[in-house]
Amino acid sequence: MTSSVPAARVVTLGVSGRAVAVAAARRFRPQSTPGRLRGVLAVLLAATVLLWITSTILLWGLHGTAASVRDTELPAFLKVIEAHAALSDADRAAWQSFRSGEAQFTGAGQQYQNDITTAGQDLQRLAALEPSGGAGSQLETVSGQLVNYQALVEQADAAYRRDIALGTASDHDLGYAYLASASHSMRNLQGGLLASIDGLGVLDKQALGRQLASPWTDPALFLAFAVASLLGLGSIIAAQGFLRRRFRRVISPPLLMAAALVCGLLAWIAVVALPADAAIAAARGTALPKLTGIWQAQTRAVDTEATALRANAAGNGSGAAPGGLSVTQTQPASAALDADLMSAENTGGLPVGIPATAAVIAGLAWLGIKPRLDEYRG
Repeated sequence: MTSSVPAARVVTLGVSGRAVAVAAARRFRPQSTPGRLRGVLAVLLAATVLLWITSTILLWGLHGTAASVRDTELPAFLKVIEAHAALSDADRAAWQSFRSGEAQFTGAGQQYQNDITTAGQDLQRLAALEPSGGAGSQLETVSGQLVNYQALVEQADAAYRRDIALGTASDHDLGYAYLASASHSMRNLQGGLLASIDGLGVLDKQALGRQLASPWTDPALFLAFAVASLLGLGSIIAAQGFLRRRFRRVISPPLLMAAALVCGLLAWIAVVALPADAAIAAARGTALPKLTGIWQAQTRAVDTEATALRANAAGNGSGAAPGGLSVTQTQPASAALDADLMSAENTGGLPVGIPATAAVIAGLAWLGIKPRLDEYRG
């Protein structure tokens, strides 16, 4: 037995099926040429924006890191080293003045005063460089210890002069006792003045190390910009290929110029960024260790002489240079370090060049696609 379907229903189903087929065909039919042109233009503009953002982030990340090292972290670290060296030399100079007998005329001596002034200035500069809420309490402790040390040296000088005024035949034992107490307050490994300063140095060295090892100083970061450049260049090549297939355009001059600008920007940033990375690496691996090594060698020589003077050893047999520290020995290494960091800060005109070049690339992309869109409007 067969069932029959009403003719009207068959007709209805047939019409509905054709409508669905037509709708599906409209939905999945290839995009029109104007639509594809607008899509190509959108891709070109998006690639240009990506190139602009990536290059700007790379430039300012590297520049900001170098500037932070040169303006904040490095000066703070060096001020700690210099303050330590100056205070060590101040102790040596005070002992030398007492042992030589000059204390009866000049007290602890002019070199002592110069060293104390230098150390005080270093600590003031360090306080200005420290971030808010940083090592402020430790700096207050160091300042208090420095005042205590100076007070003990002044007491030693007063006792020494009092013995001379009284004409006693003593060996100025009280003056030397105060001076020994001053040295102990400075050089005590457990909470002495130099130990407290070295504690600040540890924090500043860690901060400096983090900045010098920042990801922004890694040459591999340049690869991210290179990838963005290749994407931009690839989008231009793809757009040129589309125009050639669809419109028989062998070469689009605006797109050719845009591709040349992308390559030029890549070369420009390479010329600036790669030497900057190399300069930071040189500062981290060569110039900074050399400078700190000179300061530490001078400090060790000063400490050796101070030890000999405290033990009342004759002469200046420690091998330290007369007058203690020699700033001239540190100047070449300091200049080399500063030159490396100045080179790393060099932006080579890119803060203006990047947005200007990106804007021109976007404009050329528009000029390369717009005439083809205008053909369909006409």
